[in-house]
Amino acid sequence: MPRESFAVEVAVFAPLRKTYHYLQDADNWREPAVVGARVKVPFGRGVRIGVVLALVPPSSAGVRRLKTVIELIDDTPVIGAPMMRLARWAADYYQHPIGEVLAATLPGPLRRGRTPALRQTVEWVVTGPDAVTKLRNAPRQSALLELIGNRPATAADFEALDFDWRRALHELEKKGCVMRRAQVSSRRPGIVCGAPVVELNAGQKAAIQRLNSAFGSFRAHLLHGVTGSGKTEVYLAVIHTALDRDLTALLLVPEIILTQQMVVRLEQRFGDAVAVLHSGLTERERTLAWLRCRDGQVKVLMGTRSAVWAPLPRLGVVIVDEEHDGSFKQQDGFRYNARDVAIMRAQHARVPIVLGTATPSLEACLNVEKKKFKYISLPQRAGTAQMPKISCIDVRGLRLTGGLSDVLCRAIGARVERGEQALLFLNRRGFAPVALCHQCGWVAKCERCDANLVWHMQRDALICHHCGAEKKPQRIAPCCREPDLVPIGVGTERVEQALTEMFPGKVIARIDRDTMRRKRAMTDTIAAIRDGSVDILVGTQMLAKGHDFSRVTLVGIVTADSQLFSLDFRAEEKLAQMIIQVAGRAGRGTATGEVLIQTHHPHHELLQTLITAGYDRFAQRALEERRRAGLPPFVPMALIRAEAPKPQIPQKFLAALVAKCKTREIPGLEILGPIPAAMEKKAGRYRAQVMITARSRRVLAVTVKSLIDASDDVPARRNVRWSIDIDPHDTM
Repeated sequence: MPRESFAVEVAVFAPLRKTYHYLQDADNWREPAVVGARVKVPFGRGVRIGVVLALVPPSSAGVRRLKTVIELIDDTPVIGAPMMRLARWAADYYQHPIGEVLAATLPGPLRRGRTPALRQTVEWVVTGPDAVTKLRNAPRQSALLELIGNRPATAADFEALDFDWRRALHELEKKGCVMRRAQVSSRRPGIVCGAPVVELNAGQKAAIQRLNSAFGSFRAHLLHGVTGSGKTEVYLAVIHTALDRDLTALLLVPEIILTQQMVVRLEQRFGDAVAVLHSGLTERERTLAWLRCRDGQVKVLMGTRSAVWAPLPRLGVVIVDEEHDGSFKQQDGFRYNARDVAIMRAQHARVPIVLGTATPSLEACLNVEKKKFKYISLPQRAGTAQMPKISCIDVRGLRLTGGLSDVLCRAIGARVERGEQALLFLNRRGFAPVALCHQCGWVAKCERCDANLVWHMQRDALICHHCGAEKKPQRIAPCCREPDLVPIGVGTERVEQALTEMFPGKVIARIDRDTMRRKRAMTDTIAAIRDGSVDILVGTQMLAKGHDFSRVTLVGIVTADSQLFSLDFRAEEKLAQMIIQVAGRAGRGTATGEVLIQTHHPHHELLQTLITAGYDRFAQRALEERRRAGLPPFVPMALIRAEAPKPQIPQKFLAALVAKCKTREIPGLEILGPIPAAMEKKAGRYRAQVMITARSRRVLAVTVKSLIDASDDVPARRNVRWSIDIDPHDTM
């Protein structure tokens, strides 16, 4: 070779745990590739995109045996050193292929090898004072010149004109009367646009002071504030401090729906320094937001789970709202928890992180107990609002109409007549969860899942909520000569129907995934609720958190029984959090709030603890139960899942895998399974799982690594899809 070539270690964007070495021909590139840059490489019979992990001495890489890099896509790192370090940690912690982890940090076009650039906004300026003299009998062009005047104008300034301004503007450019140029921003990103709009109480001021004093070093803070305590105002004040120091802020929320209302408050306070990043945006919108972050044009980034990977120069603070929420955990593919990744990102960047919630996860509670998290409390609601009174309605033996008792209906009627609003919560969409034949008892089931089909009356369809299969009730296979399908159970659609019949003339808004499909549906509905146009709200968990409806004085939980006796060890924690979060929607204005919980088990320990002693007491009791049972958060856990088109194959694969595990005899290690999943058949595939707990993170990591290494020698591997879930949130 005329010049010495370079070798590079590459992680290709594929579900492969190996990395690969390639030759970078020195005759084609003057300088070696940089770590974090994308490359196009030959892979098998095709071509793949990957990221350079390291430069390797040619002698140690075996130059003659290496394939050559096809194209060096980037001259500079597309994944900077901080994000590369975070991705490597995540790949090790979650035992996931580094190539897929790196791919998760990039928007779609960059993963496919494209190099999109930010589009600059164009503006037009008048070329000189004599421009108007060049016009003769051109009223539209004259109108445009007058509109532009002495200041630059953009296309948005012309939208209100009632003529074809584009053609007129083109003529002005041809005549030299106006000049097109890239927009020059007159405002530096990060300048604060407005002062706080509410008076802070003593608790909020103390919390802000403690958090502001933490800038410049890593420390995790649990901000435990009751619902309505004004945690958002604390977030905004801390972000304000970051911007004053010319730093950036990252704010994570669990649901897309929460971004819609939070972004309004952020933009009111911080203007065009704010960007939003979540899966509900188009690919182009997500890419532009990512590019703005990378180029330092964003000072405040708010987003859901994936926003934790966005590049933010000069990161100053990380905030995770509703830290307890399970939506932060990715449930397929790269199964990471954005909350935990955010904590590690803050630690790497040596900046404070704020974990806010009214119902702390048991993991957060234990970290406070161990002094790993600083604890900040907001025990009172902001302003004059008081916490609502919570009580149970014993529905045993009562006649229910659309799932509603007379006691709850009278309470709804009383609130509505006073001009107040009532909110009914049921985390089950559709009309009824079961469609049963009244003649023979046959139940409509999904052919691809071990689940019943849910009756959606308004769509006239029976739908599986797990795989999306859909059938018309009239076309379903007849079970007997004269089938008579009847709905069993209650969903939000049935509750809405019952309320419509009980309260004629009243406006009822149903908020669930079926009614909020339109892009602005949620925004418009929230606006109607806040201006008093809605009398009664019915919804699923989309209504459970983050909303501030000052007119809602009654919250009715249609049923609290579904999770009281679940096999999932986290079920009671999730139920307690849900009840407190939903209850927190009541009484946030000047009127007193009330919460009524319908249940067949009014004396259940969980319900009584929440009502009489509150969430803190429940968390203490739940932690003690977990401690005695040897369950997370006191021990680390991993779940190994396998699935295949035929039954028995997943269990056989997992059994063979466990048999080859080299760490089975380590004290404190427990391997349970393989067993069928709670829903064994889902989307046409049969599922099984193995649960592993260990006395330490190191033992768990070594054990999982042993299983990964052993998988290559299991013959059935080619017939199954299998995955590793570290710190699983859903064990069913």
